[in-house]
Amino acid sequence: MNQATLFERPRTFSNRSVDAVTFKGKMNLPIHRWYRLTPSFSPKLANDIADHFQITSADLVLDPFSGVGTVPLCMKYRAVPAWSIELNPYLHFVGTVKTRTYTDLHAIDRTIQQFMRVFERETDRLPPETQANRYFFENAAFVPPIHKPQKWWSRGNLMQLTCLRRLLLQFKAEPHQLDLLKMGVLGILVPVSNAKHNHVSLTFSETPLPTVDVVAVLRNKYQEMLSDLHSVSSMPFADVTVFRGNSKEASSVLPRNSKVSAVITSPPYPNRFSYARETRPHLFFFNFISNASAVGDLETEAIGGTWGKATSILAEGVKPANPLVGSLLAPYTGRIHGDCNLMASYVTKYFNDMYDHADQIAKVCKRTARLAYVIGNSKFFGHPLPSDEILASILAHFGFHLDGIERMRRRQSKKGLYEAVVFMSR
Repeated sequence: MNQATLFERPRTFSNRSVDAVTFKGKMNLPIHRWYRLTPSFSPKLANDIADHFQITSADLVLDPFSGVGTVPLCMKYRAVPAWSIELNPYLHFVGTVKTRTYTDLHAIDRTIQQFMRVFERETDRLPPETQANRYFFENAAFVPPIHKPQKWWSRGNLMQLTCLRRLLLQFKAEPHQLDLLKMGVLGILVPVSNAKHNHVSLTFSETPLPTVDVVAVLRNKYQEMLSDLHSVSSMPFADVTVFRGNSKEASSVLPRNSKVSAVITSPPYPNRFSYARETRPHLFFFNFISNASAVGDLETEAIGGTWGKATSILAEGVKPANPLVGSLLAPYTGRIHGDCNLMASYVTKYFNDMYDHADQIAKVCKRTARLAYVIGNSKFFGHPLPSDEILASILAHFGFHLDGIERMRRRQSKKGLYEAVVFMSR
């Protein structure tokens, strides 16, 4: 695309509403709403990019940062084949369960009703909250194995969740139906907790959540899920796959000789958000991860990596992996370094990782591939970091041409923070 054409193109991605960019755009959409991940992006944005690329069933779309499966789920019901990659084992589970095709909905309904009868009967037998400590001692193997579970859930709610975890770990059902049962439980862990969703990152309320009827909350969740499955049962669809792995190793994670025609994705922003930290209760509840050390390893493998064990690596100092990353970051990290060495190391590691990722994307994409990366910029101690521009330069190094950067909206009402789509092709 020549420069004249670039500037003549209608700016269809600027000045978008919050719902058309962020997770809020999925909260009323079937299946997308099963689990809320605040930093995930809107299905409308994924579909608008697919329209912009004129994606058809002849394409193969890749999302190398799958998250909760927004892109593969959108492509599934556009009848477009799609793959995605997810590092976090819990989020990989979410994406897999959401994008799976379910046919015998009556059998699913029967299984849910059977399980709910058992759960309701068992919760009726729970002792009063004054005996909670004794109950936790007697059921120690089934108390959610996260550190300080009573920080996450008040005593009455934790008793019900302990009972629920015991029942579901012991329940016998067809594997895909069992996954749906687990998905419903995982979808209510935060709503019945002491955590709040009033920021991008979870925070804890000063006042613990009073005891709620977890049976009723879970029943409503399952009813929502069944309704959603019925609503899409007659729609055309394509097969999609969510692969477990690291986007920095995409060519090894995906099938050999993969030739992706379009990438639609939103990588982690360089803003220190930790997906491992935010999904801790879910990671531990059904043993997606074995211990706290494994959470640290997961964070260390992630793009950037800035929490737990990864912090000690940053504290040792991180240098640019190559001259390109060094030259792109030089105008910014020097200023950040003056205020905080740790954050300068974080920014450097983030773009070292994105360089490795870009190298892999070049290997799995067709020669005519188109890319759309949804990314936000950052500020560190008042110093701006144009993440979209730096990412575009890294991708250009691997043979992709910049078609344009569409800055969609201001973020968090803070001056200078925005979200953008970086469009590339080759």
